[in-house]
Amino acid sequence: MSTAPALAPLRRFRAPALISPGLWRVAVVVLGFELAFSLTPLIFGPLIDYSWSDAVLTTLDYAGFGVTLAVLLLLVALMHHRGWRSLTGPGPAFRRDLTRVLGAVCLVLLVQQPFDLGPDLPWLSVAPVGTWLLWLIPAGLAIALQVTTEEVFFRGYLTQQLAAISLKRWVWLLLPSVYFGSSHLLNGDGLAEGALWAVWAGMLGAACGDLTARTGNLGAAIGLHLGNNLFAALLLGYVGTPGASLALFIFPEEDFIPNTAGIEALLTPYTLLDLSYSVMGVLVMWLAARVAIRA
Repeated sequence: MSTAPALAPLRRFRAPALISPGLWRVAVVVLGFELAFSLTPLIFGPLIDYSWSDAVLTTLDYAGFGVTLAVLLLLVALMHHRGWRSLTGPGPAFRRDLTRVLGAVCLVLLVQQPFDLGPDLPWLSVAPVGTWLLWLIPAGLAIALQVTTEEVFFRGYLTQQLAAISLKRWVWLLLPSVYFGSSHLLNGDGLAEGALWAVWAGMLGAACGDLTARTGNLGAAIGLHLGNNLFAALLLGYVGTPGASLALFIFPEEDFIPNTAGIEALLTPYTLLDLSYSVMGVLVMWLAARVAIRA
């Protein structure tokens, strides 16, 4: 981000990490987090009946992050003797910033989405509203669990522990953002699309890390991330994809064309335009969050 945040909130936020800043402890927690994330589907997969509806399976997929969060909290307690509040910041400020930023980001996206869709808007179909409302709360809570898990790990734990080592921004801001971005490489159908996902996620991570440093808590970061993910999961979907089961507006099946192009496709005008659009989208949400928290 172009404007360096004041370091006082970041210093307060990293204070719990100063008690046990050893890198070996961080390595153990990171390894445990990744193992929990990777093994959860293998452990609980046999308990799932894949004949269940896509809405059930997609919601359970999001909810599975709760297992990873529980393992993360256990590891932090064992390695650092720290609890939930030390990772999220003071409760009143956390709740205030979360509410303000979530509302601001949702408002911006609500206004922006019709313009983003442009000529595609008339081609959208509307899912049965009753079914969509039925899944709105359970799916929203599951998505909130997913977002909270990622923010507590990347912008909570890692930002604090790395800031305890150095207050240089490339340490506490850049490293977790690159890590977060690289974890999205497999989201695409090909190398080019995966790289676009990684860059977008890295930018989102940097925006959330900047908000965390400005406020000294995770509320703003979770609010921005949650607003983005709620709109992405519950607003738009493509016929024939699992995500469509939770979306209110559906694109026709012929509009969904997987991008399986190789890494060379990153240099095409289309992908460069897509990348620019993604960066601008994150920037708009970050500015809305900044206005909401007045920072």
